[in-house]
Amino acid sequence: MDRLLCHVIGRYSRVHLDVDASFLQRAVRCFSNVPLPVPEHVSPSQVTAENQYECIAAVVTPLWQTPYKEQLAIKLQWSQSVMWNVVKKICKQRKSWNVKKFSYRLHRVKPSPVTEGYRNKDDFNIQTGVDGNPKTMGFFVGSPADGPVVCVRGTHLVNIRQSHKEVAQAYEDYIRLSPLPPCCHFGDGGHWRNLVVRSNEAGQLMAVVTFHPQDLEQERLEEEGAKLREYFLHGPGARCNLTSLYFQPCRHTRCTADQAPYTLLFGDPHLTETLEDFKFRVSPDSFFQVNTAAAAVLYNTVFSLAHLTPMTTLLDVCCGTGTMSILASRRVRGAVGVDSVSSAVTDARNNALANEALNVEFIAGLAEKKIPRIIAGLGMASHIVAVVNPGRSGLRESALFYLYWPDTVADSLIFEILMAVTEDTM
Repeated sequence: MDRLLCHVIGRYSRVHLDVDASFLQRAVRCFSNVPLPVPEHVSPSQVTAENQYECIAAVVTPLWQTPYKEQLAIKLQWSQSVMWNVVKKICKQRKSWNVKKFSYRLHRVKPSPVTEGYRNKDDFNIQTGVDGNPKTMGFFVGSPADGPVVCVRGTHLVNIRQSHKEVAQAYEDYIRLSPLPPCCHFGDGGHWRNLVVRSNEAGQLMAVVTFHPQDLEQERLEEEGAKLREYFLHGPGARCNLTSLYFQPCRHTRCTADQAPYTLLFGDPHLTETLEDFKFRVSPDSFFQVNTAAAAVLYNTVFSLAHLTPMTTLLDVCCGTGTMSILASRRVRGAVGVDSVSSAVTDARNNALANEALNVEFIAGLAEKKIPRIIAGLGMASHIVAVVNPGRSGLRESALFYLYWPDTVADSLIFEILMAVTEDTM
């Protein structure tokens, strides 16, 4: 290929930019000459009982006081700067490419149909709160890597659903009554850890409690799970009306289902989310866009930019629960999705069957290892579109190499790489 066509989709933006301020600062330093209006660093020592909710809003949703139209303009300007610097960097590394002739297009930011309470997944962490109680569930002011932090409840954060806040409060009430200590640091010998709350547009709720087992026997772990079940099924936590409750004993920062299996304490094993006229099964650790309404806008725009035809084969990299492939299944010849999370791939396969998407296939494994074999198997395909939508850790260079310069594919093959920068990847 002597020409790379790269569409970059302008952010499918939420009404509030709920990403960590330090993450934004790093992104700005790397690629952008345009600073986002990230507030001054909020020190844990500045947090008081009176200002804690303003402090956490400044950290988690730094643009929450900026009118939405201004937010979109800011993000477009920032994206333009990032894109231009990325193009210059690519052309600098490949001397034969002329930056002035490089073909790229940045599309305008599309607004989110939902402006508040749009997150369908929240991860509440545990640390010491303003009141000095180490069993406080919420979000951090400060970074554990830099020293002490203050944990503030997400009670007043506008991007979080009220039902999620209520589950987090019920969990905090429970662990404060428990004699077992919290696991704020892995060396402190504690047990209670973070809480993940997921929901769908129908209002059903899934809660996942992570618990450090330390040296507890299996019988004791089952006992703690039974107590938690009783609390949320018949005790004060029943007011949350959970659809399902999971318990995961985990010794690491993050554990996949393969490393530490989830125990279903009660309820349905999955949530079902509806997107357009398709239904998707969501497991505790499977990926699904955190803004469901904006996801529909995102995917339809991707399909428009990709110029999908009945002869197109879609390569869905980091496919999660298979949403992209299944939504595109009626427009293309076929689709192949790959993801490193095996439970997500299992969900994707079940979703394909449930939606009668018989022309899609999902493969579990690392993208950089699976893509060469997948491409080799598509040698007769006349038009392949690769949609790359990785998490924050990005995609390995070797995987990108096979997408940009696939030696196993005919020179006439057209690859369109659409970097779908969505609301949860910035």
